Amino acid sequence: MPKQSTITVTAFKWVPPFAAGQVRDHRVRWMLNEIGWDYAVELIDPDVQASDAYRAEQPFGQVPVLREAGRPTLFETGAIVLDLAERSGELWPEDRDAQAQVRAWVIAALNSVEPWLSAVAEVDFFTRDETLKALRRPGAVAAAKERLGKLAAALGDRPYLVGDDFTVADLMLASVLRVGGHADLLADTPTLAAYRTRCLGRPAFRKAVADQRRDIDAHGPRDMGWDPAMFAAPAAS
Repeated sequence: MPKQSTITVTAFKWVPPFAAGQVRDHRVRWMLNEIGWDYAVELIDPDVQASDAYRAEQPFGQVPVLREAGRPTLFETGAIVLDLAERSGELWPEDRDAQAQVRAWVIAALNSVEPWLSAVAEVDFFTRDETLKALRRPGAVAAAKERLGKLAAALGDRPYLVGDDFTVADLMLASVLRVGGHADLLADTPTLAAYRTRCLGRPAFRKAVADQRRDIDAHGPRDMGWDPAMFAAPAAS
């Protein structure tokens, strides 16, 4: 495993309670924990987000950004975790065909699964109009469950997505499957629920989420210029 340079990961100072432990920097923290590479966390606020310097690193003002001495700054969690896996050789198969499958599943998790789960979360947490929420939620849940059913069929009874070992593809998909956790979207796909539990039982994941929650707990909405009342409570599932 090549020796890494000094690494910094950006994260938000504070997010509402429903997002604590879910913000995407936890995926990069998880991967770095799996590799065993040390890293620092830079907590940012809206002023940093909107700055020209940060937008030069992350055009959309999101987190995380990964900075590493002597290398280009990276953004987008899929790109970051794949880069870390390839360079470290951790959670990364030796077989080139298996590597291609892992890449495909990382992209599928982000492009073919997460948007459907995020649609439910968007209705539950960000739709204030109760009439609109009541109209939109059944369709969003049905679409998410249909997509999850296809995913469960693809996984079958295998313990992991590619081969017999946990890879970066499983890291990404298991993280994505947390998005709909508040709505119990995996109730109809017990194999997926067991898969998610299996993946999230890893110490590196638990540390990543605990560290993110610790950082958030040390701050409050004023650090982000937010009013908690602007966020809707989740609908009953």
